[in-house]
Amino acid sequence: MTREQRHKAIIKRRIFVICCLAVLALFTALVVFAVKAVFGKKSEGGKSEVSVNSESSDVISSSEQTISDSTPSYPSVGPNGLDANYSILLLVNDKNPLPEDYDYEGNLTTIPTGYINGMLNQIDKDVWNYMKAMIDAQRETQTDPKNWLYVRSPYRSYDTQKMLYENQVTRQINAGLSREEAEIKAATVVTRPGRSEHNTGFSADFNIAEDSFESTPMFTWMQEHAAEYGFVLRFPKDKQDITGIIYESWHYRFVGINTAKEMNRLNMCLEEYVEYLNGKKEK
Repeated sequence: MTREQRHKAIIKRRIFVICCLAVLALFTALVVFAVKAVFGKKSEGGKSEVSVNSESSDVISSSEQTISDSTPSYPSVGPNGLDANYSILLLVNDKNPLPEDYDYEGNLTTIPTGYINGMLNQIDKDVWNYMKAMIDAQRETQTDPKNWLYVRSPYRSYDTQKMLYENQVTRQINAGLSREEAEIKAATVVTRPGRSEHNTGFSADFNIAEDSFESTPMFTWMQEHAAEYGFVLRFPKDKQDITGIIYESWHYRFVGINTAKEMNRLNMCLEEYVEYLNGKKEK
């Protein structure tokens, strides 16, 4: 073989090797693309569109369950055939007063005497169905009526709330605070009128409005089962800096069965949950 023939043979081998490498690279790229496509479709299959109807200044009553990417699938029917998707997410606190045209008494019902342990006896009529089912279920677990769940302080009128707030302000002034300081301190114990959940008819204090309620069988049962009926502990011990209200083991708020379950799963108070939903709505 001449030098020229050897040179041509070397060039042909090099061309062959380059072509093989190019084919191998193309094949590898196709395999990687196919794998990504397959697994990408699988991950997208677990996602669902989120539709959130949440405004901090409006009452939100919905029969459609809001589901995030990681939200469990909750049943649509609760105990006693209750609508588990019905929810009320009206956020009322010192920074979010009730609208000026809020109807304080238009949707109330009277709570039967056997369920009341106090002077006040009205609650939102839609909430009562859930509250009654919860109280009945708790009582079925107790042989001693002393351990029965009772409603102590449900709906309060604007004037009643104003009286309670002013009484608390007076106590703080008598304790040595100035009027301005007393008003700020009082608002962490008794919410200002028009800014209290008791003005909505969606909340209630149960049995005794004292720290000792935390040590009762009623509190223990509610911690375990209240969400099954749509109620959450409104002012948790570890959320005081967010709610602006002292820990109240006796104060529960109706938000809706599946909403309550989701709030507990996320360990969120109502302020956090409304902000969470609004954040998802903006995405």
